[in-house]
Amino acid sequence: MPGGFVRFCFMNQAPPLGRSEPARPLPPDEAADRGQGTAQTLPDSIYRYAWKVSRRGQAVICVLSAVLIPLGTVPLDLQRRMVDTALGNKDLRLLLLLGGLYLVTILAQQSLKYGLNIARGWVVEDVTRRLRKTIYLRKDSLGSAQPGTKPDAGTAVAMAAAESEAIAGFVGDALSVPLVQGGTILFTFGYLAWVDWRIAGLTLLLYTPHYFVVHAVQQAINRLARTQAKVVRRLGHTLVRDAETRREGGRFATLVDLAYELRMRIYRRKFILTYLGNFLDALGPLIVLMVGGWFVIHGQTQVSTLVVFISGVQRVADPWDQLINFYRTAQIAQTKYRLFAQTLDGSGHHQPLGH
Repeated sequence: MPGGFVRFCFMNQAPPLGRSEPARPLPPDEAADRGQGTAQTLPDSIYRYAWKVSRRGQAVICVLSAVLIPLGTVPLDLQRRMVDTALGNKDLRLLLLLGGLYLVTILAQQSLKYGLNIARGWVVEDVTRRLRKTIYLRKDSLGSAQPGTKPDAGTAVAMAAAESEAIAGFVGDALSVPLVQGGTILFTFGYLAWVDWRIAGLTLLLYTPHYFVVHAVQQAINRLARTQAKVVRRLGHTLVRDAETRREGGRFATLVDLAYELRMRIYRRKFILTYLGNFLDALGPLIVLMVGGWFVIHGQTQVSTLVVFISGVQRVADPWDQLINFYRTAQIAQTKYRLFAQTLDGSGHHQPLGH
């Protein structure tokens, strides 16, 4: 079963609270970090970092994804056979048999998705733990412009809390989302093209422009996300400084307003993309009904083909939305990861907000 397979492949989870654990060797990456302190640098790409610290977990994710992806097209073919063969021939026995196969396929899909989610959760929590330990090991130099300067506690707290979880969350999705969602789209479109290439080609043309719009808008979101992350860090720094010096100033309020304005600017761009995605999701079945209906009326295709295409387009819509969201998340995660790595190396904390 997926759960047992995943448990076998992950042996470095933290022990339950209150229970001691015998000493064991540190993973190579963590041992190197302990031994070299601040001299150890993070890879420049979040994907290189993901493979460096979670290659075994990513391998499990790839295996589960490779088994799960082809199962996505099985229900589509079963639907077509149930309409064409079982209902067309009024064969109740065949209908029950195909229905049973449909149920088995659904159970297999959900079991594999459960195992995939467990594997992803292990990767996320393990990477979060590694990042937080790395921050702690380098806490004396975080935010210091030069040796001997007092470390920035606000930056350390922001990195150990939200930023570590955001980076680790992406690492967990780094391979699973593009593999599962991208593979589902390719297999589904491949099957639909095999059934009727004309309707499949029209559906593909409908979704293709969405990517180019997302790419253009996402560049602006990336710049805003990097600035917003720096503002949040300075919020923490200002709060700690004002608490230590027992003084009140307007800088904290100014930073709060700036963080609010940046977030609202991100929301406006983000929800434009959401609006476009939802519009395409609703437009797809309408295009299939109109074009496919024209083919049915003129005797160029069957009603069962139209049923399969309506179901297929709906099956493509959700993976497409998730793949677009993943692309946007990947861009923001890379931006935040670079800032995270630069801060650990002592080169990112004092850059101007707009850079």
